[in-house]
Amino acid sequence: MRATFVVLTLAFALTVTGCTKQSGTETKKSGTETKQKAEAEPLCMPVPVRHYQWEERARSITASVKGIDKIVVVQIDKELDVAIQVTNFNRLKLESIQKEVGKKLKEAFPDANIHVTADKRLLKDLQRLSDERWPTDVKEACQKKKSLKEIEKKMKG
Repeated sequence: MRATFVVLTLAFALTVTGCTKQSGTETKKSGTETKQKAEAEPLCMPVPVRHYQWEERARSITASVKGIDKIVVVQIDKELDVAIQVTNFNRLKLESIQKEVGKKLKEAFPDANIHVTADKRLLKDLQRLSDERWPTDVKEACQKKKSLKEIEKKMKG
C-alpha cells in the first residue's frame, strides 16, 4: 500500500513538472510575426502623438525664410517634417534655402529630428498626411506614423 502511494505521488510530480512551461524556453514564432512585432513596437510605443502647436510654430519659422512659396509641416512625436515649394529664380538658391530652414528649425527645436525637402511629390504626400485628421485609434495612429517614416526615407534619398 505504501509503495503504491509513493509511486503514484512520484508519477504525479513528474507529470506536473513535465507539463509546466520552463522559464528558459520560449515558443518559437514565425519570422514574419517577430519581424512585424519588432517593427511595430518601437514605432508605436508609446502611442504616436501629433503636435499641432509645434507645427504652427515651425510653419511660422519656415515662412520667415525668403523665397518660399508653400510650406507643409507635420510633427509626430520627435519627427519634424517640412516640405517647401520654391519657384522662379529662387530655385537657383534652393540648397541654401533648405539649409537655412533646417538651421532655424534646429535652433527652435533642438530635440526634434528635422527633415526638410523641396521635392514636389514628397510635398504632396506630406500635404495629404497633414490634411488628414489624426486618429484616436492606436492602430491607425501607428499606420500614419509608418506613412511618415516612408516619406522620411524618400527625403534622405
